[in-house]
Amino acid sequence: MEAEGLLLLTRKETIYITDARYIELVNQTLTIDDEIIVTNVADISQDEYENFFLFCENVGFEENHVTYAKYKEYMRKYKINNFVETENMIEKQRMLKEENEIENIKMACKITDDCFTHLQTFIKKGMTEKEIAWEIERYFLSHGAEGTSFDTIVASRNELLYSTCGSN
Repeated sequence: MEAEGLLLLTRKETIYITDARYIELVNQTLTIDDEIIVTNVADISQDEYENFFLFCENVGFEENHVTYAKYKEYMRKYKINNFVETENMIEKQRMLKEENEIENIKMACKITDDCFTHLQTFIKKGMTEKEIAWEIERYFLSHGAEGTSFDTIVASRNELLYSTCGSN
């Protein structure tokens, strides 16, 4: 998902604060099991932000995603007492997979492998990259995929290969 925002993990709730442009995308991505409250950044007052952090002994931040300038701004703006690095806490959580997630990954790999095998007989001389990309997406959707993880990219290169041999 490509949506900028701020994820707050508190003792009571998990809140994702984002720009209004991304709210629909975030809500489409989250499932009911995620239990994340999605809020428009414009709807939160300065006092509400300060209250998020008021009783926090430590406030963590992802050091790979927060610039030093933002760090200083958050400390000042939200009156954070102890702002600590979380050492990729979110990334580490995403590495842990439940059994159904593992099965989905296996299924996605099988569909991808089968699609590659299919393409070896589908692709013909003179086809455009766009035609091949459409076939990839059609294949995925008709074989159980919910969609693609990213836009399909097909690139080809037509070239003549020359070999030279020399003798001394």
